[in-house]
Amino acid sequence: MIIPRLNAESTKHDFFVYAACDETYFDEFAVSFINSARQNTANSLHLHLFNPRKDQIQYCKDKDISMSYEHAPLDLFHKAADKWVHLDEERKRHTLEAMVKSGDKHIVERIQKTYYACARFIRLNEIITSPKRLFAIDVDAVVRNDIPALEPSCDLYIHRNRQFLAGGIYLTGTITSQKFLREYATCLIDSISKDDLYWTLDQDILDKLVPKYIYNELPRSLIDWEMKNDSCIWTAKGKRKELNIFKQEQQKYRN
Repeated sequence: MIIPRLNAESTKHDFFVYAACDETYFDEFAVSFINSARQNTANSLHLHLFNPRKDQIQYCKDKDISMSYEHAPLDLFHKAADKWVHLDEERKRHTLEAMVKSGDKHIVERIQKTYYACARFIRLNEIITSPKRLFAIDVDAVVRNDIPALEPSCDLYIHRNRQFLAGGIYLTGTITSQKFLREYATCLIDSISKDDLYWTLDQDILDKLVPKYIYNELPRSLIDWEMKNDSCIWTAKGKRKELNIFKQEQQKYRN
């Protein structure tokens, strides 16, 4: 597939928090994410939007948030969806499990969401023109406290479970941290351009790429799906989106 045109403004902040979402996740999560970050931190935000409505673009402008966006309609992903039958059994299983969890009716919907998960890092690479400290996180999160500056003793901080997780990547602003982002984006572009899209692609690439760089474990307080009271960020991983404790925290920042 041909990657859509980017509408963007380059961020000029020395440190910023980055997240991405489509129009549905914007309504469900981005408003509380934006408001919690604005209320509880002094950190700048950059949001990348997939297929946004005009009112969502205006909302970001009204909040004075650095923003980029693109339009990636469903029909872009039919060729990649057709290739899905040729995936190995493990990749098929991961994809089907993700479809069940999200209520996807057709494989092409999951392929589109896979593109969103991957392309956010391609766009992040495009909006920075020099090494910067930044923290890329999932938008289904609530920011509860100021995000601490992590020591630049490595190129990146990331959490590893069974795989390296793309839901929280802190770049320290070294030259090699930008090289990591550039290489990550290049690998993702290569797969997307070949219509080689499947759920967990972003994590599979991280598993091969991260060990080539100097990395440390991301503090759990910055990617906390246990919802601990002293954590900086609560992340609604999987079914935890339905937990009352998370919904109640979200509700504080809906307006």
